[in-house]
Amino acid sequence: MMRTNETTTRAALFRALARAWLAELRPDDLETLSRLPDVYAAIGDPTPDRLTDLAVEYQRLFGFDVPPYESVFLDPSGLLMAPATARVQAAYRRLGWTPPPARVGASDHIGLELALVGDLLAAGRVAEARQFVHEHLAFWAPLLIFTLRRLSPDPFYARLADETLQHLLTLLDDSHSRPVRLPSLPPPPQYTANGLPEPPDPHEEETPDLRTLVRHLTTARQAGIYLTRDDLGRLAKQVAFPPVIGNRQAMLTTLFRLAGQYDEVPRLLAALQAFLEHAANEYMHLVESAPAWRAYAECWLARIEETRTVLDPS
Repeated sequence: MMRTNETTTRAALFRALARAWLAELRPDDLETLSRLPDVYAAIGDPTPDRLTDLAVEYQRLFGFDVPPYESVFLDPSGLLMAPATARVQAAYRRLGWTPPPARVGASDHIGLELALVGDLLAAGRVAEARQFVHEHLAFWAPLLIFTLRRLSPDPFYARLADETLQHLLTLLDDSHSRPVRLPSLPPPPQYTANGLPEPPDPHEEETPDLRTLVRHLTTARQAGIYLTRDDLGRLAKQVAFPPVIGNRQAMLTTLFRLAGQYDEVPRLLAALQAFLEHAANEYMHLVESAPAWRAYAECWLARIEETRTVLDPS
């Protein structure tokens, strides 16, 4: 049970974390960020040039490589404004909470979810804050943070990610250590907005099996890991392929085509398996320091094992 002073302090921490995730850092954010001394120290000298560099980094990380939204990690479609988003919105309504104005693509942005936790704690609604973390952030925020680490972020965002994970884990408790399942959500839509079957792309030459494999590997809920454009670019270098461009699906499709053309499919599959192995090790390492996350880790480890089987059916 949290004491009143502890709850108030923790509420301020979550609100500060929320602000740093929601948008590029501005000069008037510095006072709020000072509540997180290690994160603040990672800014260094907050000159205009330094804040500009951080704004560029923010766009690289969250605008280009890893959208920080629950639906991207939990929805079967992997898309924004999906049923997973509606699930978060329903939680907001149930809790009587209205998200503050923010320049984000959807209401399941990690910054808004952290802001909710901070507001619940500030209101003394500790049990509800814990429940929201267990039902939402505990599922996907660690995967987001592990993905961010692979992008070798600026020390400010690296420290922000680590502290976010640390503070979230303090709200988990062993009473929820029973097995958990990913939230039940509808499958990805197979039809366009006008109700007609989605027409084939005349430029799409890959076989149905390849399309299915690419969709599996680029959907975090299925794969157990979120592969970024940066990850796929590094895969191309590992297999000594030329640079690949496009969205993640196009990049991975190109990698498989090149692998088939140059008889490098086993090497590409081995590189993908190495990504999965690294992710599995990270999940288990987190469990060692935070046993209350074990049930969530086991959930994602099962997805990784399924993906390993997809890549190597033998």
